[in-house]
Amino acid sequence: MLTKNRNDVLSMLLLGAGLVDMKKIDEGYASVDRLGTQLHKALVLLGHVSQYKMDRVLRAESMVRDNLVATDMAIKALRMATSYQLTFDEALERLTEEHKRTNLLPSVSNEITDLLLKAGLITKEQLGRAVKVTLETGMQMGRVLVYHRDVTSSMMRAVMTCVMLMQEEKITEEAALEALELVKNRGISAEQALFELRIYAEGSGQVAKIGELFAMAGFISESDMMECLEIHILRARQLGQVFVEQGLIDHQTMENAIILQGIMGNSGVKAYQAAEALKVARATGVSVYQALGELKPPPLPPGKPLEFRELIVYSGLISRECLEVLIGSEELSAIQIAKKILAAGYLGDRMCFPALRCHSLNREGFISNESAIEVLRRCIINDISLDESLAALGHFVPNRMQWIWH
Repeated sequence: MLTKNRNDVLSMLLLGAGLVDMKKIDEGYASVDRLGTQLHKALVLLGHVSQYKMDRVLRAESMVRDNLVATDMAIKALRMATSYQLTFDEALERLTEEHKRTNLLPSVSNEITDLLLKAGLITKEQLGRAVKVTLETGMQMGRVLVYHRDVTSSMMRAVMTCVMLMQEEKITEEAALEALELVKNRGISAEQALFELRIYAEGSGQVAKIGELFAMAGFISESDMMECLEIHILRARQLGQVFVEQGLIDHQTMENAIILQGIMGNSGVKAYQAAEALKVARATGVSVYQALGELKPPPLPPGKPLEFRELIVYSGLISRECLEVLIGSEELSAIQIAKKILAAGYLGDRMCFPALRCHSLNREGFISNESAIEVLRRCIINDISLDESLAALGHFVPNRMQWIWH
């Protein structure tokens, strides 16, 4: 059983609580072999986890292996302990019936596993192993499949995106399978695949979703998001409530996010400003209204987003002189300007597409004008992708709002 292997339990707890990622776990195992030490000591020596946090995890690991607490409940307690500076035992005592609501038995056949199998992304043997581990630990099957490297985290996210769109009747299963084949072959997001196949793209002018606000504020990691999405998809629970039940968000933060969604829908407050206000309100205990009012610069009156021509000039993608020669004073859309630049040979797809994606994020309010310029400039200077640049600068931005131009 997985719960009898100390390193397996330790890894699951560390990953589930968001204290490390898989890369750091792998580095820890490499140090175990090289230095002849234990995994938990290696991770502390590498600076990936503080000794204080590791002591909590070791306490949780001991209780899991002694069958005193289920793995998923231990993870929720570790999340709570980290957020509120509690010991593991204190956090465990704070877990309520609300935090236990997602503890339901897994099903071998569900919308996610069915799509994984039909797309040829996992085998029945891999699924069987995941079900066994899920029964032993209470972990979500998606996280288990990623943990065992049966599926990459990006592929799992693509599958969940397709399942949600299928549930909303925005795409068919056939379209989902076609998109996932493209995702698998090229390593792109489901949103990009659906956009390129001309199957589906989000519309402009949407308010940020609750989960997007939490992620932008730094409250939820990518792996946390996938776990909550899996519960949301398979158990038809409101996603916001799932965040609370999983010990990631408290009720006050949830209420603040709902207030901010309403403000965004009725004013010029942008998503990135709402996320910053949410972060300030949680850290200081002030109201979200006060947090918004103290932002510098203030969110109201709303600032004007960058024009596409401004973005590509300010970021250094093309000189102002070249752009003026090419388009002069013509009033063109972002995609029309990009097509002219491509046709003239000034740039290739490799930089034009990131510029269009970055412009979409800025126009829709998910990154500021300054951040958009900085992100794109970093792509150029360091010769990296838009995703790498966004991650390096600490921006979480939803894929769905990067593929809305035509």
